Amino acid sequence: MVDGSSLIEAIQTTFITSGSATLIATGFGVPLGAWCARQNTAFFARLKTVITALYGLPPVVVGVFVYSLFSKSGAFGALDMLFTVEAMVFAQTCLILPLVWGGSWTAFEGVGKTYSDTLSTMGITSRQRFGLEVRLARNGVYHAVVIAFGRAIAEVGAVIMVGGNIAGKTRVMTTSIVLETSKGNMDQAATLGVLLLLLSLALVALAALVQTRTWRKSVELTGEALPAPVVQSMDEVHHITVVKDERVLVENLHLELAAGTITALVGESGAGKTTVLRWLAGLEDQPRECGPGACIYVQQDPVVLTASAAGDLMLPFSLFPKLKPAAKAYADLFHLNDVLEGGRDELSGGERQRVVLARQLGFAPSLLLLDECTSNLGWKHMHIIEQELLRLRDAGVCIVMVTHNVLQAKRLADKVVVLHEGRTIPHDDPLAVSMLTGEWAAHS
Repeated sequence: MVDGSSLIEAIQTTFITSGSATLIATGFGVPLGAWCARQNTAFFARLKTVITALYGLPPVVVGVFVYSLFSKSGAFGALDMLFTVEAMVFAQTCLILPLVWGGSWTAFEGVGKTYSDTLSTMGITSRQRFGLEVRLARNGVYHAVVIAFGRAIAEVGAVIMVGGNIAGKTRVMTTSIVLETSKGNMDQAATLGVLLLLLSLALVALAALVQTRTWRKSVELTGEALPAPVVQSMDEVHHITVVKDERVLVENLHLELAAGTITALVGESGAGKTTVLRWLAGLEDQPRECGPGACIYVQQDPVVLTASAAGDLMLPFSLFPKLKPAAKAYADLFHLNDVLEGGRDELSGGERQRVVLARQLGFAPSLLLLDECTSNLGWKHMHIIEQELLRLRDAGVCIVMVTHNVLQAKRLADKVVVLHEGRTIPHDDPLAVSMLTGEWAAHS
């Protein structure tokens, strides 16, 4: 039978060993996953395959490897670490590092695909971007760490080989279960197994509770006045050509950007409208200063970057403390007060669109690039947003917007550019006439 003091020692050693291994694996695996997710070479694609294959790394293989390192004839034999808790921590770290690394890699890849355009056009530092990416990928990273901890605390093969199952020193819950089973004490082994399971569940539940409360903390809105518009410093003339994979997406598009103007890009899907906006935002290998007082891009699929609408509205100020906040003013203007404290997953498509637009306008841009910014909205909210865009235009902001709403383009735009297959077509072209008059069927 395992007495009380021996049981407590085994529990302590279990959590010291598995907890330390999980913390170390997290410290190395999460940054590695974030860095690897940004690499696009064939080498990293093959590396990810290897890391994924190591999810099923046999514990006894790790045990043999670590034993050979710390044995008297091994590379680190002089450290005299064999049959110690430190050796067990090292073995478990080797075992679970691929789980944290690979899981974080996948989580950060998902963040990159969804949020990269927005994060790249906010004018933030690489450190600020990494912080936002960690927050956005936290659910995926959390699950990777929990899975890794679960494997570490349930592991037995490697810790027996390098720890020796020494009573009062390296004996953990799993090795105690193995020992009691070998003695035929099945009731004792079962009791230890249930206790291990309950302790593990309690720790994971506590971590989940802390994560949820930290992620959903309340945010106070400040900024009673709308931001003062920033006038575009100089007019720009661009001739835009974008080629990808030997395919011409946009060809020699002439575009003039002047302060205090709205340019609307219209055309059927696939005409190159979004590609033009991405080029103007510096996302197509064309340098562009982005951030407060400069260029701000609002992509077609609006992405909320924090846990709540309130957090997103305050994000410009939290990233750039010298920026005058306008969160309260935009919450009132765009009728967002009822959704401020709800989770981002609770926002409807139209609410998400208004939250993201309000957040981006909080950066006080001088060049505003909008991709279908009112596509999910009814006439009431669309009218409010259009009035705000006109206010910004009249104060000197340059706005380029993509829209499928021809009436909206005619209401707002100083110039309407019609695109077809990546090229500009004149307004008297039959195809352009059909788009601008809404008589598509008559010319199909």
